[in-house]
Amino acid sequence: MPGFFVAEPDYRLPHPAIPLRVILVTHLALKAAFELLRSEPPARFVLSRAKEDEITLALYRILEDRLLDTKAVAGFDRRRFRNIVRAPEIPNYDGTHPAKKPDLVAFLMKREHLSVRPSQDALFAECKPVDDTHQVGGDYCDSGIGRFISGDYAWAMQEGIMIAYVRGDRTIHTHLKTVLASERRHTALGFPSVPTAVRSTLASDEPLQFTIHERSFLWPKGHGRACKIVIFHSWHRCD
Repeated sequence: MPGFFVAEPDYRLPHPAIPLRVILVTHLALKAAFELLRSEPPARFVLSRAKEDEITLALYRILEDRLLDTKAVAGFDRRRFRNIVRAPEIPNYDGTHPAKKPDLVAFLMKREHLSVRPSQDALFAECKPVDDTHQVGGDYCDSGIGRFISGDYAWAMQEGIMIAYVRGDRTIHTHLKTVLASERRHTALGFPSVPTAVRSTLASDEPLQFTIHERSFLWPKGHGRACKIVIFHSWHRCD
């Protein structure tokens, strides 16, 4: 339309925190999705041999096409989430990288009244294998957590989530905690806190845990230095 102009609306930085119950519901939905991948896998899909992209695609299809609409996981529904998107092209904090691709993004519902930017108002997830060929330090931390610290992912948010595809005897306590405590990585990973369980789960399950990190970039439009970010760690066995 000639002469049509709409000013960019103002938005709050950081966006209001995602309620913890929404994070917990997402973790439970991921647990349910992995259970389905074990009990009702897609044709020719074997979780113990599947590659990273194959697992992420299968998770996406279950979360978006099955669980969001069935209410199989209480609270994981379209009253809280607009949709789940796999690898959308989303700009980083200053737009210098216009096509960053986080693995999974759960866009939130009904928060426009809180002065948020809808394209950035989401729970951003990065998925990483943790096994013999994918180390916690280089893959999970440097190439995963590091993207939240630098403002590539979730730059307007106060939370993000890392999803691990675990093989072998690796756990958050024995492997991730040790790497995060390394002085060599402290600055790059935003001086992380010690992993802390959100709440206890069954003894056989890896509990959802979180760490807190400083971020290394300035928000746009003079909003100052980005606040700390809480990274939740949702680890799932893929043996």
